[in-house]
Amino acid sequence: MSSGVLCADECLKEFEEMKIRNAYQYIVFKITDDKKSIVIDVKGEPGASFEDFTSKLPDGGCRYAVLDVEINTKSGATTNKLIFIAWSDDNASVKPKMLYASSKDALKKTLSGINEEYQATDRGDLDLAEIKKKAGSV
Repeated sequence: MSSGVLCADECLKEFEEMKIRNAYQYIVFKITDDKKSIVIDVKGEPGASFEDFTSKLPDGGCRYAVLDVEINTKSGATTNKLIFIAWSDDNASVKPKMLYASSKDALKKTLSGINEEYQATDRGDLDLAEIKKKAGSV
């Protein structure tokens, strides 16, 4: 079910910069206060730490993010993968959680080339090793 929230053009433009030019380590997206569109909340410079990324996810709130993680493949090589992260803090109120859950597909359809999604509902879920595993690391 779609909520009718639309994805702003800048989301795709900056995501393409991340995907093609490795312009960002992460992009965090949010739904605007008027609940009409998804926009970029914050972007992390290349090489930004995982701790820097997690500090941008609000306690008691919800966000979407795309994170660039380095993974180890079955053949022993390392490669980078983009993974979609849905942050929905357990302590957030029900309305924003429902809005973010029903609007997620609008953003995911816009951001082509992301195959994996990671759901996090508390700080303990924000585990880099688990996120890398979900992205395909061995």
